[in-house]
Amino acid sequence: MKKFIYTSLLALIILGGCKKSVDFVPQDKLSAGSFWKTQNDVQLALNGCYGYLANAFNYAYDDGAADNAYCQYPWENNATLVSAGSIDATLDAGYNSRYVFIRRYNYFLDNVGKATMDETLRKRFIAEARVLRAFTYYELAHYFGAVPLLKKSYTDPEETAVAPSPAAEVIQFAIDEIKAVETDLPASYSGGAPNQIGRITNGAAWAILTRIQLEYGKYDDAAASAQKVMAAGYQLFRKAALTANDTKDDYSTLVTFTDDAAKQKFYKGLASYQQQFWAANDGNKETILVSQNIQENQSYAPFGNGLRILFATANMGGWSSITPIQGLVDAYWKSDGTAFTPPTPEQRATDFNIKKTPSANYINEFKNRDTRLYASILFPGATWNEYKDGYVFTWAGVAGSESSTGYNFKKYLDPASLASGLEFDAPQDYSIIRYAEILLAYAEAKNEVSGPDATIFAALDDIRDRAGMPLINRTVNNTKEKLREVIHNERRIELAGEGQRFFDIRRWNIAANVMKTPKDIANVIVQERHWQPKFVLMPYPQSALDRNTNLKAPQAAKGY
Repeated sequence: MKKFIYTSLLALIILGGCKKSVDFVPQDKLSAGSFWKTQNDVQLALNGCYGYLANAFNYAYDDGAADNAYCQYPWENNATLVSAGSIDATLDAGYNSRYVFIRRYNYFLDNVGKATMDETLRKRFIAEARVLRAFTYYELAHYFGAVPLLKKSYTDPEETAVAPSPAAEVIQFAIDEIKAVETDLPASYSGGAPNQIGRITNGAAWAILTRIQLEYGKYDDAAASAQKVMAAGYQLFRKAALTANDTKDDYSTLVTFTDDAAKQKFYKGLASYQQQFWAANDGNKETILVSQNIQENQSYAPFGNGLRILFATANMGGWSSITPIQGLVDAYWKSDGTAFTPPTPEQRATDFNIKKTPSANYINEFKNRDTRLYASILFPGATWNEYKDGYVFTWAGVAGSESSTGYNFKKYLDPASLASGLEFDAPQDYSIIRYAEILLAYAEAKNEVSGPDATIFAALDDIRDRAGMPLINRTVNNTKEKLREVIHNERRIELAGEGQRFFDIRRWNIAANVMKTPKDIANVIVQERHWQPKFVLMPYPQSALDRNTNLKAPQAAKGY
């Protein structure tokens, strides 16, 4: 299953890509005259294009640049500066690195026709590269707005110093590219499930289209694209039967079980949501597009899922780099599916009673809450015997690699990976797009078009039921506005830690309301945050402005 990664690594060497800037012609690349000869050459070159999806776990930092989390180490990522509002041209939010891949895609597409190979396969390879290029341009546009739209490879750096195309034009290019080639892509690359580990399938192409169309308010199109994916055979991951290990944690002190059926539903929901992200379940029917990871080996650089380090707390061998903030913890529903009303920060600090045992009032905050809270968040007093017998999460304030907020992410932590002494030894794949996102996208788009209907409730109910939660209340949520609020919060909960919140708060125009200074459990300020309307887009980095005088700083046009 992991062979694709190894060939991709070889392709990265062949194609180069170590340069930091789009404006340098790579000198460490094999010449077109000696390389583009065989089908294997093309395969290796395409694998090099897939390097764009490597280390996709870094999308989690975008939650720290939004109101879901805090990133405490500014040297790791720009998220700390972005969330604080320290945003200027000295910061590069991925502008230069994405153009390295744009150059790679264009080089591939301009040369793929030279090789002697099967024509059907060549057509498929071209489709994969065009979708990757479209996805990359979409990500450039939603970070920066107007960007140069380069469609051909180049030899002279001056060829890249062109005027940026409006975001709308870039987005339309991405949409048109995907639509033009989606029929050339297979439903899968191996028998069985429609999803394919690591490569662009027809379903992945439609899923990317869904994300683009939803983000840019093309709701009719987004709903239609989502339906294409929903008809392709994907399913939410569900654990059919519980094992003894699944019930090692006694939740009866936190959850009121009315009968054994309710208890079984809770534990199945907990296991289903939590374990979809474990290595043992890589390739399950929920995954649409993933970034592959492999076992770390001390003889070469780490290629594991970095969330093993970034999410885990110090006594698990992690760094607590990205930690949930109180606003996210409060967003999880109560177990009956209604909104949770949190105490004041002052009352919580009193109840928590830092340096001592938290009071019963503090623990009561976590009683009868959304199953996904227990699956996603480590809070003081939480047990996790699946990880280690007798493990209880504690927090006594900021120290070393402990959380700065009082919470750590549990989501994406695999007990099998945590048992290793190697820091990046986390071979589980990272989901770039999974089926739950498509159901949420369909629900949002369809509601914006025509308001509540049975198909929207069915999509949301599928997500809730998988997590062991009650269905959406049709009587209460009977208007577009009311259901919109439910969908927005459901999306925040379901996709927490997956990087989507950064763009959601911008496209919903709520960033000014939610990018507030967070406090930890003890009511101490975690980080001063400041929001300005211009932060809806990231600025062009100074290095790009220096090379291309057609770019203007700062960006003024809104991207959504």
